[in-house]
Amino acid sequence: MRPRKLSYTPEDNNLTGFASNVTGAAFVLTATTVGDSLAHRVTVRNDAAVDHSGKTIALVGTDADDFAQTETLTGPGVSATVTSTKYWKTLTSATPSATIGADTFDIGWNDVAVGPTFPLNIKQTPFNVALAVDVSGTIDYTVQHCFEALNPLLPATAATAPSTFTWFNHDVLVALTADGNSNYDTPVTATRLLVNSLTAGATIALHIVQGR
Repeated sequence: MRPRKLSYTPEDNNLTGFASNVTGAAFVLTATTVGDSLAHRVTVRNDAAVDHSGKTIALVGTDADDFAQTETLTGPGVSATVTSTKYWKTLTSATPSATIGADTFDIGWNDVAVGPTFPLNIKQTPFNVALAVDVSGTIDYTVQHCFEALNPLLPATAATAPSTFTWFNHDVLVALTADGNSNYDTPVTATRLLVNSLTAGATIALHIVQGR
């Protein structure tokens, strides 16, 4: 199979990237995507010295592979920030369980992000996939893999989305801050890139070469 190169210029933290100073009972987003083709963790910051942790916030959008997903966050406490556990390529709505009155929240993202799932050819014999990562600037990354079956012939549903799979870190390409290369010599079904942290302006490219 032809070599593939997946390149990104990840966006840095932006606490107001989706909306600034939302209020009341219905939050209006001013943006719905980070715009770097990665899926980031969503943050919600409470601008007020009022505890809103008794409320919840329902997030709706899509994951790194464009599957629909939802998540319910516990509201932030006094001047606190809460962060999603899921990764979001797009965020189409964030709805509080009850009004926050005249208080305001900021909705954005942090720089922890994942790239889309890249399926691997598990029928190649012997199984061998070469991996290389090129970086510039300041960035910390990990290459991940999974073992669940990906079937492109099945209907796309949130329940079968790769974001619901169990993802494992590569033994070598984990928490690196410089160029790296390694391989998979035993079968795994897919790989993806995880950005752990970065400084604005960093770039990263994942190269994948696999047999037929």
